[in-house]
Amino acid sequence: MVGLPNHQAIPAGWADHHRPVAVSTMTGICKVNGPDGPPVWPSETPSPGETYAIDVPCRVQQQVGEQTVEAAAQQVSTKDYLVTLPLDAFPDLPVTDEGPYVTVTGYKPGHDGDPTLIGRRLKVTSVQRGTLVWERDLICTDDLTQGGQD
Repeated sequence: MVGLPNHQAIPAGWADHHRPVAVSTMTGICKVNGPDGPPVWPSETPSPGETYAIDVPCRVQQQVGEQTVEAAAQQVSTKDYLVTLPLDAFPDLPVTDEGPYVTVTGYKPGHDGDPTLIGRRLKVTSVQRGTLVWERDLICTDDLTQGGQD
């Protein structure tokens, strides 16, 4: 089908106009942290990374399956998640093997999500980009081996 002359299928400002609809589907609350720093003596626990955003609306969806691989003679199990934030809520951070991280901290009033998701640190492995976006999609990994839960 041929479009009308001088008519755009997607008019200017269309994505901006529809972004509030996408944000309204984000019933979770999360925070965004940079990669962890080195331990501060005498602790052997890494120091928390810089906090870039708190109380950010989010939507979290587990991707199909669980991956188990062997690394350094240890079984490593992970699960992948699609984490969606408002487009401007995720800073332009470099994604490395060390992070950044998104942590689910709660749910909006009146919304009861999965209680086992609270406090989970999901490592950002990829930031999805596109020419027509309503929200910021992040691919994240939960490492079940290092103190994670199933």
